Amino acid sequence: MTRATDELASDSKPTLGFLIKWIGIFIGLAIVALVGVGLVLPRQWEVEVERTIEASPEAVHALVSDVEQWDRWMFDPAAEAAGMRVEASGQGVGATVSWSGGGSTGEMHLVESTLESGIRWDGKIETDEVNNHGSITYAVADGQVTVTLRDTGELPPVLGGFFVPVMNSGLRQHFEGALGRLEATAEGEVEGDAAPAAPE
Repeated sequence: MTRATDELASDSKPTLGFLIKWIGIFIGLAIVALVGVGLVLPRQWEVEVERTIEASPEAVHALVSDVEQWDRWMFDPAAEAAGMRVEASGQGVGATVSWSGGGSTGEMHLVESTLESGIRWDGKIETDEVNNHGSITYAVADGQVTVTLRDTGELPPVLGGFFVPVMNSGLRQHFEGALGRLEATAEGEVEGDAAPAAPE
């Protein structure tokens, strides 16, 4: 009787193969659940920020439409320190900006640029297909320019939806900083133009 009980207890102990099998099933179910959730999560990001600048629309547009001036306001100084390489070339329609490193890769092309409507761009963020559209527009009143920057796009399927909150938060922080630098640069140039010439 005792021997039979011991044998039954011995047979009931899980084997290594049994444990590996159930671990595999658990991992498989977790992956299926992750994919299922990822497929239904929204993958679109959308950020809009604005800043009122005491400068003429001409002064603002000169900085906005010339991507070779973007290192003065759009690009984050901390990004270069983190190893990001940025290249900007051209003015107006057709101007291009590309970047890589620091955990991000992408490029964008200006597709519209006028003093009246501002600029629009198409971008490729972490992909070879256009998945990003953005614009910077101006509203003039009382000698000031309200600059509105809007950026939208779609992240890749499955995992992209999990990163939308991070994308929205990171872009909002970046663009708010960019418009702050644009304000300082544009208003600084206005003050410089208005300042009397230094004596010889």
